[in-house]
Amino acid sequence: MGPLYKFGWFDFAYSLQLAGLTGVLFGFLLERAGFGNARKLVGIFYLRDFAVLKVMFTAIVVCILGLLFFSVFGWIDLSKVYLLPTYIWPQIVGGFVLGIGFVIGGY
Repeated sequence: MGPLYKFGWFDFAYSLQLAGLTGVLFGFLLERAGFGNARKLVGIFYLRDFAVLKVMFTAIVVCILGLLFFSVFGWIDLSKVYLLPTYIWPQIVGGFVLGIGFVIGGY
């Protein structure tokens, strides 16, 4: 592990707490922005409202650029970042099942 605490600024436990706090804060901000609303989420599947898709895509691009710049400045070692292997068919089936669940939940 260790990209952010490899410099010895804080320990592993603190880095996990920081990651948890960041996740909770991100979720809270998404909920406050209205992106937890079932109707807004289902709007993606009915091709009516792409706000959630735009925000999530922007978050992914910002994360990619952040990792790139952190790597360039030497603040993070990308060789220590674990990437999960991609299994395309299970992901397609899982996405389809999740999408059906979102649509059903929207009613």
